[in-house]
Amino acid sequence: MDTVYIYISPYDILRPRTNQVSDVRFCDGFIQNNRKIHLIVPYVNRPDNISKSDVFENYGISDQLEIHYLNTNFKSDVKGKLNFLKIAFLNYFQIRKIIKSQKNNYILISRSVLILLPLMMLKLLLGKNIKLAHWAHDFSKKKIFQQTYLRCDRIIATNTSIIQSIHQLTKYPLNKTIISSNPITQQQADFSIDKTTARLHLGRSMEEKLIVYTGKLAKEYNQELEYILNAAKRLPDMQFVFTGGKPLAVEYWKERCKEHQITNTTFTGYIHNYQEIKYYQFAADVLVSYYTKQGHDVNYNFPNKICEYMLTGNPIITPNYPATQDILNEHNCYFVMPENEDELAKKIKMAIEDVEKSTNIAKQARLDVKKNTFKIRVSNIIDFLESNE
Repeated sequence: MDTVYIYISPYDILRPRTNQVSDVRFCDGFIQNNRKIHLIVPYVNRPDNISKSDVFENYGISDQLEIHYLNTNFKSDVKGKLNFLKIAFLNYFQIRKIIKSQKNNYILISRSVLILLPLMMLKLLLGKNIKLAHWAHDFSKKKIFQQTYLRCDRIIATNTSIIQSIHQLTKYPLNKTIISSNPITQQQADFSIDKTTARLHLGRSMEEKLIVYTGKLAKEYNQELEYILNAAKRLPDMQFVFTGGKPLAVEYWKERCKEHQITNTTFTGYIHNYQEIKYYQFAADVLVSYYTKQGHDVNYNFPNKICEYMLTGNPIITPNYPATQDILNEHNCYFVMPENEDELAKKIKMAIEDVEKSTNIAKQARLDVKKNTFKIRVSNIIDFLESNE
């Protein structure tokens, strides 16, 4: 019998953001390895949704991915246990439709324990020819997480730190785990653009020293931005660019800059076409990922942007946290002390001034990440998931 994959995402993909991009590109890795995969996602009715027909181009993936949109009647982000239970209920019936139509082996995957656990309890109703796998992007000691870990047939995790903690907590067998990283797509690996072309596309001058951050930009609970902005104030001759953010968040941070007399910043706001973000990354002189313990567990959180940054041939500055140690090292990035704007500013200045070192570091990062595509990673994951061991 053939194996059919079903990936159940908790995210509405018609508004592309970090987690949505990760889930969709993960699924595309199965397509590139000639596997059938269904992607199930909640439909959230937003005025700024992209068109369903634009998903493939916007995410930079194959149009062979079969997407099922759940009619949730939601009008905003999916939050709360009751909403997740509703999604789990709708997922069950959507999965039944997929399974009913074919006689195959099925492997169900999700990053969400609130989606997976109810399906695990209904596994007997779904059929004996089913495996369930958790794609873990974080780790928790909560009982619902422990129950999910132990009921999984397999666990995929973005980094070794997650696997080690799951094993230590639950004694889950290490031979039933595998690392995925947060890779790039094959399309990204094949893409290249020089700094001049990227800056012309964005209307930026070649003369300016451009420090770029592409990531989440929220109005509250964003210490990462506070540190970067404080570093920007110490480096008035450099230009800092921040992508993302809803209008209220962008306005908030602009006002913060005005209050603190920080005049060397640009806020793009939310960029609807995710493919546009790469131009900012390729246009940079330095790329910054300076996330903090606020809102993240730095032992487990692997930012999607890290591998995208590595692809550009531009130097990266980031703290040396456990979650990224599978892929980052002193040869392919600049490590900097966490939560210290003085040290961050000094390291940015050093990266700008030491051209030879920055060039070598960036070149090594690009070589390293070219081996870390979804196509390559998912090929190994498929062998792992389909194994009977």
